[in-house]
Amino acid sequence: MKQHLKMKRLLSRSALMLTAASFLTLPLATSAFAGKEGVFLSDSVYFTLDKVSLSSGADDGSLRFSLGLNNNSASPVDFNNYGVKVMDTNGVSYTAKLSEKVNGRVQAGETGTFKFSSEIPANLTPGQLKVDIFEWNYNTMHDIGALSVEAAMDEAGQTVVQQTVINLQEVDTTFADDALVTAQLGNSYRVYKDGAWLVYTDLTLENLSNTTLKLPDALELNLQDAKGLTYVAQFISGSGQTLLPQQPVKTTIQTAVPASLDANGLSLLFSPKGKVKTTVLGSLNVAKSFVVGKIGDSSQYPDADLEGLHINTTWAAASRQSDGLHLQANVTLTNKSDGIVTIPNLSASFQALRGSVAVTSSDNAVRTSYLSPNESTTFRFSGILPAGLSTDALQLVVSEKQGTSNNNTQTNTGTSTDTGTGTGSSDTGNTTNTGNSGNSKTASLPVSITTLAGAGQGGEDSSYTAAEDYTLGTPFKLTSNTLIDSNIDVSLVELGMSENTDFGFKTIVAKYKLTNKGTTSLNLPDFQTDLTNVEGYTYSGARQSTVAKTIAPNTSYVLNYSYMVPGTETADKLALNLYDANRLAIGSYKTAVQPVPTTGAVSLYPFSIAINDYRVSATYSKDQSYAYRLRLDLDVKRQEQVITDANFSSLVFEVVDSEDRLLSTKTMSFVGQDKIMSGIQFIDFGSIKSEQLNTNVKINLYEVVTTPNGDAKRLVKTLIM
Repeated sequence: MKQHLKMKRLLSRSALMLTAASFLTLPLATSAFAGKEGVFLSDSVYFTLDKVSLSSGADDGSLRFSLGLNNNSASPVDFNNYGVKVMDTNGVSYTAKLSEKVNGRVQAGETGTFKFSSEIPANLTPGQLKVDIFEWNYNTMHDIGALSVEAAMDEAGQTVVQQTVINLQEVDTTFADDALVTAQLGNSYRVYKDGAWLVYTDLTLENLSNTTLKLPDALELNLQDAKGLTYVAQFISGSGQTLLPQQPVKTTIQTAVPASLDANGLSLLFSPKGKVKTTVLGSLNVAKSFVVGKIGDSSQYPDADLEGLHINTTWAAASRQSDGLHLQANVTLTNKSDGIVTIPNLSASFQALRGSVAVTSSDNAVRTSYLSPNESTTFRFSGILPAGLSTDALQLVVSEKQGTSNNNTQTNTGTSTDTGTGTGSSDTGNTTNTGNSGNSKTASLPVSITTLAGAGQGGEDSSYTAAEDYTLGTPFKLTSNTLIDSNIDVSLVELGMSENTDFGFKTIVAKYKLTNKGTTSLNLPDFQTDLTNVEGYTYSGARQSTVAKTIAPNTSYVLNYSYMVPGTETADKLALNLYDANRLAIGSYKTAVQPVPTTGAVSLYPFSIAINDYRVSATYSKDQSYAYRLRLDLDVKRQEQVITDANFSSLVFEVVDSEDRLLSTKTMSFVGQDKIMSGIQFIDFGSIKSEQLNTNVKINLYEVVTTPNGDAKRLVKTLIM
């Protein structure tokens, strides 16, 4: 059936060609002219080849070209006296069909342009093809010269494209016989969305006729695999657009496919509705259009309207933690053109090729709408997938939210709402079109896919290698999020560790400074944190029990977090990870605990304390108990003007014996009652029974933070009695 159809189309082309080429003779043919190849009829009349487009489909190809008849003589020349055919290096000829009806007479001093198309085998290359020009002589053909397809394409910088030509009259007889539309293949993307695998394929349609067209409803598109199984494709973008003559239009089709689909041998078939098994009007080899980049690869953004814009997944990292595999990726757009380009609205999803799971992420950073030449902007995406997955089978899918329209009567039911544990947002671009004229929706259409194999150079086992270098006290460069207002700077100002010998673990206390740079009071953000060492062990942070509700403008506030770590933890190489309320990473930074100095001042941010001198005296009471008095000479300084309130950390003095048994305690604070101050002050410890005493009694000074997990203690000094 397919062969019969092709023969029918061939005969119609031949008939049209014969009406376009009649019957006089002019002398002389040659094949060179001022560096541009030509076929000469005389010194002043010659043919040239321009606008050559060689298309390769899945089963056949096509050659489109313009033949110029340059008439520099004093008399008109009639193109109807000549004919054109395409020939390959084996001497096989292929019919060339005029693509438009034009006047065949070229007046003196003018150039006539005649557009042709020819159906050829898909495997022919430009170097194997030439356009042969002949003249009619009483119904016989006499060759006068040939023009190289390869030379014309090289001169114009053109390459072979994946394209097929569809004759709409063979779909709907109401169309004219010159209603030809080319479908040029762009990129294809395989995406897991809403519990199903979908293939998105970009197509560029161009109307070759001289009148406005729309694709008929009776035109059906299908993907066909190597086994002959077909899957119905639907337009998700651009299907209802008017096709103006010679104006390319980008469209996107969507096809639901099985998870086991083998992309090798996959073709896109164009057929009259319901006749894909019997009639194929054109086909494209989709298997070669799937593009999966690597981290660091840069490519042209797949939108002709954004010419010069390049997209690049510049960095990605993976960290296996207790609640799953944490993924982060940076996607950079760079304007390499000489003009200003619009920044597209991007979102992303992390998908697993094995296991059929995906989570979405959005970057809600405030950025300008445009990029000037040589400018860049970076989108940051995060997500959490099941911990058992390997990055070798993970991909980052970047999508652009676009407006879609569909004026056809067919129904497209592709829904682009993604859900998943740990998502930063839901991308709810529902693209159901019901055939209403002018019905417009939005959909997120893929623009790039990057494999995450090797993300973070081994960071799959530890987030330390993927963490940024960090200087204590500087504001974090946080990934855009809705939790922390852009007018709030967050920085780590102190990280200390002490050992709890009674319980066999250590405690790390981190102090974060939050600064309100704005002009109004802002809510105190409730972010989450953890610490990861180089071996990949992760320790969750517990926030201090009570905090302020807001931060006044032009002020700073200190928050304390504590982390319980094993007694074997050295904490000399740690990654500090910050998360938003959805447990999505907003920053990761290399850090280490600060040792407590043995001499001089000790930092208890925002204060520093120096013990200039101390003395301990003891008294004995009639109830056979002892009381100790500690005389301290202190120098207490405030390092910065930050807010400290009753929720701030306190100082605890503990009297212990040689076996580290607690004998007595005294608590003091930096604010309010029992405030510790510079100068000499006395601290009394009482009710120590005589039987509790032995030699080597000492006093330990701790900074204590109250958390939901209990008091977190950091040893500051030990005073030997």
